Amino acid sequence: MRRRGALAALGALCLLGALPFAAPVEAAWTQAQASTATATTVSAPTTPTSATCVPTSVIIVGLQNFKLTWSSTLPLAFQRVDITKNGTTARDTGQIQLASQTGGVYTYTATYDTAKLLSLLNLTDLLGGTYAISIQTGYPGSSWYATPRSFTLNVILLGLGSTCT
Repeated sequence: MRRRGALAALGALCLLGALPFAAPVEAAWTQAQASTATATTVSAPTTPTSATCVPTSVIIVGLQNFKLTWSSTLPLAFQRVDITKNGTTARDTGQIQLASQTGGVYTYTATYDTAKLLSLLNLTDLLGGTYAISIQTGYPGSSWYATPRSFTLNVILLGLGSTCT
Protein backbone atom coordinates (compact mmCIF):
# COMPACT_ATOMS: atom_id res chain seq x y z
CA MET A 1 0.00 0.00 0.00
CA ARG A 2 2.74 2.31 0.76
CA ARG A 3 4.17 1.48 -2.56
CA ARG A 4 0.94 2.34 -4.35
CA GLY A 5 0.77 5.70 -2.58
CA ALA A 6 4.30 6.52 -3.61
CA LEU A 7 3.57 5.59 -7.24
CA ALA A 8 0.38 7.68 -7.17
CA ALA A 9 2.29 10.66 -5.77
CA LEU A 10 4.98 10.22 -8.42
CA GLY A 11 2.33 10.07 -11.14
CA ALA A 12 0.67 13.22 -9.83
CA LEU A 13 4.01 15.03 -9.85
CA CYS A 14 4.60 13.95 -13.45
CA LEU A 15 1.21 15.32 -14.48
CA LEU A 16 1.86 18.57 -12.69
CA GLY A 17 5.19 18.93 -14.52
CA ALA A 18 3.47 18.55 -17.89
CA LEU A 19 1.01 21.38 -17.24
CA PRO A 20 2.06 24.85 -18.40
CA PHE A 21 2.15 26.88 -15.20
CA ALA A 22 4.62 29.56 -16.34
CA ALA A 23 4.17 31.60 -19.49
CA PRO A 24 7.32 32.67 -21.40
CA VAL A 25 8.36 36.30 -20.88
CA GLU A 26 10.82 38.63 -22.58
CA ALA A 27 13.68 39.88 -20.47
CA ALA A 28 15.52 43.15 -20.96
CA TRP A 29 18.53 44.68 -19.35
CA THR A 30 19.41 48.32 -19.23
CA GLN A 31 22.49 49.94 -17.86
CA ALA A 32 22.05 52.81 -15.47
CA GLN A 33 25.11 54.63 -16.88
CA ALA A 34 24.89 56.58 -20.08
CA SER A 35 27.71 56.72 -22.62
CA THR A 36 28.70 59.64 -24.80
CA ALA A 37 30.62 59.90 -28.06
CA THR A 38 31.75 62.67 -30.35
CA ALA A 39 31.33 62.32 -34.09
CA THR A 40 33.60 64.32 -36.36
CA THR A 41 32.55 65.00 -39.92
CA VAL A 42 34.88 65.53 -42.84
CA SER A 43 34.22 66.71 -46.36
CA ALA A 44 34.00 63.95 -48.92
CA PRO A 45 36.73 64.20 -51.53
CA THR A 46 35.56 65.60 -54.84
CA THR A 47 37.00 65.45 -58.34
CA PRO A 48 39.30 68.44 -58.92
CA THR A 49 37.66 71.23 -60.92
CA SER A 50 38.96 73.81 -63.40
CA ALA A 51 41.84 71.47 -64.17
CA THR A 52 44.24 72.23 -67.01
CA CYS A 53 47.37 70.58 -68.39
CA VAL A 54 49.62 72.82 -70.47
CA PRO A 55 52.74 71.42 -72.16
CA THR A 56 55.72 73.66 -72.84
CA SER A 57 57.92 72.54 -75.72
CA VAL A 58 61.63 72.26 -75.19
CA ILE A 59 63.87 72.05 -78.27
CA ILE A 60 65.75 68.92 -77.22
CA VAL A 61 64.82 65.47 -78.50
CA GLY A 62 61.75 64.22 -76.66
CA LEU A 63 62.08 66.48 -73.65
CA GLN A 64 58.88 67.99 -72.31
CA ASN A 65 57.74 70.27 -69.52
CA PHE A 66 54.12 70.60 -68.47
CA LYS A 67 52.12 72.46 -65.87
CA LEU A 68 48.96 71.28 -64.11
CA THR A 69 46.48 73.66 -62.48
CA TRP A 70 43.30 72.68 -60.58
CA SER A 71 40.92 73.68 -57.80
CA SER A 72 39.71 71.71 -54.79
CA THR A 73 37.87 72.33 -51.54
CA LEU A 74 40.41 70.20 -49.66
CA PRO A 75 43.81 71.44 -48.44
CA LEU A 76 47.22 70.57 -49.89
CA ALA A 77 47.72 67.42 -47.80
CA PHE A 78 44.79 65.82 -49.65
CA GLN A 79 46.15 66.34 -53.20
CA ARG A 80 48.31 64.02 -55.30
CA VAL A 81 49.35 63.57 -58.92
CA ASP A 82 49.76 60.11 -60.49
CA ILE A 83 51.85 59.84 -63.65
CA THR A 84 51.95 56.61 -65.65
CA LYS A 85 54.12 55.58 -68.58
CA ASN A 86 54.73 52.10 -69.96
CA GLY A 87 52.74 50.53 -67.11
CA THR A 88 54.82 52.24 -64.40
CA THR A 89 52.97 54.66 -62.09
CA ALA A 90 54.54 57.25 -59.83
CA ARG A 91 52.61 59.13 -57.14
CA ASP A 92 53.81 62.63 -56.46
CA THR A 93 52.95 65.30 -53.93
CA GLY A 94 56.28 67.16 -53.90
CA GLN A 95 55.64 69.31 -56.98
CA ILE A 96 52.21 70.52 -55.84
CA GLN A 97 52.08 74.16 -54.73
CA LEU A 98 49.20 76.18 -53.31
CA ALA A 99 48.61 79.04 -55.76
CA SER A 100 45.67 80.74 -54.03
CA GLN A 101 42.72 80.30 -51.70
CA THR A 102 39.36 82.02 -52.04
CA GLY A 103 36.26 81.27 -49.97
CA GLY A 104 37.23 77.70 -49.07
CA VAL A 105 38.41 76.81 -52.58
CA TYR A 106 42.12 76.14 -53.06
CA THR A 107 43.91 76.48 -56.39
CA TYR A 108 46.99 74.31 -56.94
CA THR A 109 49.75 74.09 -59.53
CA ALA A 110 52.31 71.39 -60.23
CA THR A 111 55.09 71.85 -62.77
CA TYR A 112 57.01 68.88 -64.14
CA ASP A 113 60.12 68.97 -66.26
CA THR A 114 61.72 66.03 -68.04
CA ALA A 115 64.23 65.40 -65.27
CA LYS A 116 61.42 65.14 -62.71
CA LEU A 117 59.39 62.82 -64.95
CA LEU A 118 62.38 60.55 -65.52
CA SER A 119 63.23 60.46 -61.80
CA LEU A 120 59.63 59.70 -60.79
CA LEU A 121 59.23 56.88 -63.29
CA ASN A 122 62.87 55.70 -63.32
CA LEU A 123 62.89 55.78 -67.11
CA THR A 124 65.73 56.04 -69.56
CA ASP A 125 63.28 56.84 -72.38
CA LEU A 126 64.02 60.33 -73.71
CA LEU A 127 62.25 59.95 -77.05
CA GLY A 128 58.83 61.08 -75.94
CA GLY A 129 55.76 58.92 -75.75
CA THR A 130 52.46 58.98 -73.92
CA TYR A 131 51.97 59.77 -70.25
CA ALA A 132 48.70 59.24 -68.35
CA ILE A 133 48.31 61.97 -65.73
CA SER A 134 45.72 61.90 -62.94
CA ILE A 135 45.06 64.63 -60.40
CA GLN A 136 43.54 63.02 -57.32
CA THR A 137 41.90 64.42 -54.21
CA GLY A 138 41.38 62.22 -51.17
CA TYR A 139 42.61 61.10 -47.81
CA PRO A 140 46.31 60.16 -47.55
CA GLY A 141 46.93 56.67 -46.20
CA SER A 142 43.47 55.49 -47.22
CA SER A 143 41.79 54.29 -50.36
CA TRP A 144 39.17 57.04 -50.14
CA TYR A 145 39.85 59.17 -53.22
CA ALA A 146 37.42 60.90 -55.56
CA THR A 147 37.28 60.11 -59.24
CA PRO A 148 40.48 61.59 -60.67
CA ARG A 149 40.74 64.34 -63.27
CA SER A 150 42.78 62.67 -66.00
CA PHE A 151 44.90 63.91 -68.89
CA THR A 152 46.97 62.28 -71.60
CA LEU A 153 50.30 63.96 -72.35
CA ASN A 154 51.56 63.06 -75.85
CA VAL A 155 55.20 64.01 -76.24
CA ILE A 156 56.34 63.91 -79.86
CA LEU A 157 59.86 63.74 -81.19
CA LEU A 158 61.73 66.99 -80.45
CA GLY A 159 58.96 67.95 -78.01
CA LEU A 160 57.48 70.34 -80.58
CA GLY A 161 53.69 70.31 -80.79
CA SER A 162 53.17 68.05 -77.79
CA THR A 163 49.60 67.95 -76.48
CA CYS A 164 47.91 67.37 -73.15
CA THR A 165 44.23 66.46 -73.44
